[in-house]
Amino acid sequence: MTTTPESDERQQWQALLRPLAGPRWPIRANRRFAAEDVARLREGLWPRGLDDRWAVWLDGGVLRCWLAGPRTCVYEARLEFGEEGDARCVVLDVLDSPEEYARARSDEGELDRFDGVLVLVLAARRQAA
Repeated sequence: MTTTPESDERQQWQALLRPLAGPRWPIRANRRFAAEDVARLREGLWPRGLDDRWAVWLDGGVLRCWLAGPRTCVYEARLEFGEEGDARCVVLDVLDSPEEYARARSDEGELDRFDGVLVLVLAARRQAA
């Protein structure tokens, strides 16, 4: 099996990143993902430079988002998949450790942050394609 720079990069990041550990703050969510975005998330969105703050990867049915610098998992979302390859997140777990991550003051604020991370990394992935 031959490797590509992308698969090498993915393997390097996957070896460094761990699931969300520590206290969690669950938030009800109703975030939907198009099939195209689900495919991108399965490939992973890995930092390529110092300006890239996030690593995002859909591993099976769990979407995780890490702060790239400290490699801290901040978000963990369990996804339910549709027949067309789309998905939705019903509950989003957020790291609840002030020493590692300063949460938003409200559920809505944190959902906005989560959406912002996904919009940012998915847009970067589209540009790279």
